[in-house]
Amino acid sequence: MNFVLAMRWLIERKGTGCSWSKMIVAGWVGLIALATAGTALAESRTALVIGNGAYQDAPLRNPVNDARDMAAKLRELGFQVIERLDADRQSLRLALREFEQQLRQRRGVGLFYYAGHGVQLKGQNYLIPIGVDIRQEFEVPDEGIDADAVLRAMESAGNELNIVILDACRNNPFSRGFGGGRGLARMEGPAGTFIAYATAPGAVSQDGSGRNSPYTRHLLAALSIPGLNLEQVFKQVLVAVERESGGGQIPWVASSLRGEFYFAPAAVATPAPLATSPIAPPASSRPGTPAAGESPPVTATPSMDKQPVDRPTSAPLEPDWVAVPGAGFAISRDAIRLEAYRRFADASGRAAPSPGALSDDAARVTWREAMDYAAWLSAQTGRAYRLPAELEWEYAARAGVMASTPDSDGQVREWTCSAYRPEYEGQERRCASRLPDAVAIRGGNWRAGADPLSDDLEFRLVREP
Repeated sequence: MNFVLAMRWLIERKGTGCSWSKMIVAGWVGLIALATAGTALAESRTALVIGNGAYQDAPLRNPVNDARDMAAKLRELGFQVIERLDADRQSLRLALREFEQQLRQRRGVGLFYYAGHGVQLKGQNYLIPIGVDIRQEFEVPDEGIDADAVLRAMESAGNELNIVILDACRNNPFSRGFGGGRGLARMEGPAGTFIAYATAPGAVSQDGSGRNSPYTRHLLAALSIPGLNLEQVFKQVLVAVERESGGGQIPWVASSLRGEFYFAPAAVATPAPLATSPIAPPASSRPGTPAAGESPPVTATPSMDKQPVDRPTSAPLEPDWVAVPGAGFAISRDAIRLEAYRRFADASGRAAPSPGALSDDAARVTWREAMDYAAWLSAQTGRAYRLPAELEWEYAARAGVMASTPDSDGQVREWTCSAYRPEYEGQERRCASRLPDAVAIRGGNWRAGADPLSDDLEFRLVREP
């Protein structure tokens, strides 16, 4: 278990009745035990990774490297990985059986990755093991592995979410007496399945001349960006591969997901308390704090006393960042402007919100749109951006580093990445990994809950070191 995942384990256990200082001590003991015992994450993740390249008649340069690198990345992301390289038919069958058994026992998320030769015959896809002797197309079902067997194994295990990644759309390696189609055929998985192809059904992808195929190389890069959900990861891959290939290879996905999944949720930096300016008790415990959904009065903080800043007519890609003293993160001085948000809307093919009646011209969007904007900006710049956690917003407000402009009701309402709980059970210290029922919003020194589908709240971003 890496340090980030271990810290998430510790933070999520705040609020169990003992003090935070005691939890730190107990947490470190727990971390040592976790590191020793190799305890699984709360969300079990199991992967089968296969890379076949040592074919006698049509060897491939990259699949073994692709599989090794993918296995290493998945382990880094908390997966328990079964890895097979240059596997024959029996090895593949046994690996698939082991994969199904582990999925059945551990549940959670299952992921299958294959790099190597794959062919379709009469609309059916087959993965080609090492050491087969295929001369005629009628031999393919006996020598190859039916790709649908992977889906059947996942369905048999009964886990909640399954991901299938096929970098197996190279040219048909069997030229003699073979009438199979180009590339792979479209596959249909059970509910809760996400299938990703290196290129569109019936098309052919590139093996590549470097260490990895173009598809896997860009996939590894996208998996390294925190805060992207599953669909966003593969959208990044599609754009990058299409651009590199000049439109000759366009990755494709089929999805029946019922929720959201993040390979690497955006990490949250927990602010360190300042000796000269301790953080006050949670807003929910202060006298006069409104309940969720009410319109609380704004109490002035140093940041609220500032006059609106004159803004340039052309917004830069990144906002104006200011470091929060002693907190280990930077936050945008202003809420994200509508002009900057429009660049994201144009790039992602979605509608931008209409200008508001206020002179500040802030982008007022839903929580999901704000989260998507942060992920897009991360992909554009290579830096890690996200919404601030609730406690970070309060910390920055108390430090007087944020400029805020009240709306027409005299309020300042901004999204955070934290799920809302009235009892303040530590949710303010970490970002929600899935769409919550209610999101914690901040303004002045008050907190409240808001429907994440509300489209009238502005937002700012945190930039991590």
